[in-house]
Amino acid sequence: MVRALLAVAGPVLVLGVLEVGLRLAGYGHRTSFFVPLDDGRMLASNRCFGWQFMPRQTATQPYPLVITAQKPAGQARIFILGESAAQGAPSPAFGFSRILEVMLSQQFPDWRFEVVNVAMRGINSHAVLPIARECARLGPDLCLVYLGNNETISIHAPDPERLNLTPYLGLLRFTQWMKGARLVQLGDRLVRALQAAPPRRSGQDMDFFRRKRLAADDPRRQAVYDNFRANLEEICRAIRASGAPVIVSTVAVNLSDFPPLASLHRTGLAPAELAAWQSAFAQGANAEAEGRLADALARHREAVRVDGHFAELHFRLARCELAAGQREAAAEHFSLARDWDALQFRADRRINQIIRDTAASRRDPGVILLDAERSFAQAAGPDAGGPGNRFFHEHVHLNFEGDYLLARLFFPLVARALNLASSPPPAGEPPPIPSRQECADALAFTEWDEIGVAAAMARLTAGPPFLDQIEHASRQARVEQELERRGQRFQQTGGFPRVVAVYRSATARRPEDWQLRFNFGSLLRDFGDKAGASSEIALAIRFMPVYPALHLVMARALEDQGRHGEAIQQYQLALRVDPDCAPAKAALSRSAGRGPP
Repeated sequence: MVRALLAVAGPVLVLGVLEVGLRLAGYGHRTSFFVPLDDGRMLASNRCFGWQFMPRQTATQPYPLVITAQKPAGQARIFILGESAAQGAPSPAFGFSRILEVMLSQQFPDWRFEVVNVAMRGINSHAVLPIARECARLGPDLCLVYLGNNETISIHAPDPERLNLTPYLGLLRFTQWMKGARLVQLGDRLVRALQAAPPRRSGQDMDFFRRKRLAADDPRRQAVYDNFRANLEEICRAIRASGAPVIVSTVAVNLSDFPPLASLHRTGLAPAELAAWQSAFAQGANAEAEGRLADALARHREAVRVDGHFAELHFRLARCELAAGQREAAAEHFSLARDWDALQFRADRRINQIIRDTAASRRDPGVILLDAERSFAQAAGPDAGGPGNRFFHEHVHLNFEGDYLLARLFFPLVARALNLASSPPPAGEPPPIPSRQECADALAFTEWDEIGVAAAMARLTAGPPFLDQIEHASRQARVEQELERRGQRFQQTGGFPRVVAVYRSATARRPEDWQLRFNFGSLLRDFGDKAGASSEIALAIRFMPVYPALHLVMARALEDQGRHGEAIQQYQLALRVDPDCAPAKAALSRSAGRGPP
């Protein structure tokens, strides 16, 4: 027994000494979400956080933020947890968390609110859990959780091309924890150094996404739901252990205006059944295109009786039912089209039911449920068949209308959770909750920004995984034509002075808002005001010095003015924040005459 213990203890001791030595030498990177700045009184989001979950060359980064390690006295600190929809992609400056902060500040002017959005693109509950644990140690007064879109397609999801480890949650968490070890990071670096060529960025083309399709009734999907339930329960437990309440929300998605991304047939479909299905499906599609509604409904329902697993069929049937005034049936088939989508980028009904069950099962008044899915369906109205483009850019990302609605839904729950409703107003009745336009003005969400956000989404939907959607080409053409029309109208009506006036008013009310300053500087640069652009972006850098993109934009604004030496300094600052910043490296290489012209 002694020899066996020594055989184990010896290597463990050696590895432990090596690990400590690497850490003392400063080797490797932190895997925590927050990292200390300077003397540790301030914390910033960690650009390396995603490396423990995703390949380093494709990993996403947290949105930049800086907070105090110790919450200031008299301030309500609210954390927002989730994925890109909670972050506010494609433009977090206009997301629901920012709108909620405007509402709270105006409604309760005697309070100070710090809304910290730690949501991140491309992650799911496996990554949100460690973020929640860190937030729980930073004096939260409240946490909001808006989560569930990426469970089937992102971190630790089943991959049809690889060994399925999704059911082994303990193993997944252990390997995730191990990636924080400096010895593991050293081994990874050695492996990459020994490779004949550096790993190429994986191309996520349509072939890639077609290989990732997974049917809703595939047995491998069950582990996804089990893991989501376990992670969500742990998230709630971690937050409640800090003493803070938590509001968990179901997830609203685009049902009526977003066709499924991929469809698969029922397993075991016999050749004769497939032939019958294909005949009915083709006849139904032709009848729908020709406006023969009754025939289309009959043929689509005939196809559903043969194979009700094909997501696109449910979407087509739902459109016909909605046109025929059969609203309840249409809403159900729009939901089925989402649920049977074989590329599940949208929270399905099982995910949302787990969220409801988790909130109910805890029987804790500090765990509060917001059923955003049902509220969005009600806001869409009975004639819509479900939420659609009125609230969403594409499948899950909210437009300003949708973000405003989500903030309105969270607002009364936040007020109650923080006991704000019991606080007497300073003089008479509190002001009304800011309207959509008031929130847009406060955040400088102008007609120009609306066009810019829509253009960013159009670029996204022009490529994978959207290309296999029915009528994608015609829908994309309409979007691009509308964008061109809106841009021309903005120019013809002299929109620039109006937009500048909104920005000047907003920055006067929120002078230290770096996102306002960044957007204003970008606007001025787009319209040729080089000096004004550099002035605004300099202020943005002052309030958010750890964001490489700010230094890059500042460098380009300085180059526009011929101030090349100062531009080089900004590129160097970008590299100081992010040593892997490729645009800064390329710019410095060109300035030294070593790179391509």
